[in-house]
Amino acid sequence: MIDNFNNIYLFLLFAFGCVLTPGFYAYQLWEAKGIFRRYNIDESATLVQRFAAAWPTAESLTGILILFIGPQGNWAFFTLGLIVFIANLIYNTGAYFGFAFTLGRDKYKVAPEAMYASIFKVFVYLTLIIGLRDKLFI
Repeated sequence: MIDNFNNIYLFLLFAFGCVLTPGFYAYQLWEAKGIFRRYNIDESATLVQRFAAAWPTAESLTGILILFIGPQGNWAFFTLGLIVFIANLIYNTGAYFGFAFTLGRDKYKVAPEAMYASIFKVFVYLTLIIGLRDKLFI
């Protein structure tokens, strides 16, 4: 299993960044009462919130599959993750600092945690793409 990821460091980075972290957020999003309370979101947003929970759930489950079959040829998973979290980083940074995406800003707050999570995920996917390029792009 570790040999599929070239070394223990990339294996652990993948396991933590692409399986455990999204699994943790997926769990929080599926049972979102705490998130709604924390960000002052009305329960009418439940449908959108459930849709948002689908991404980390799919990311974590696909990550578990890749742990067992290996990353060989799975460039699309890593590239899509990088694109999603670059876009997420742009949105979270613009919303946090209040220079973009201001619709409804009086109704919700953006925590710095969102920016930090996006930076971490961009780092994870970029590092994995560079470190596994010999296996991903075969």
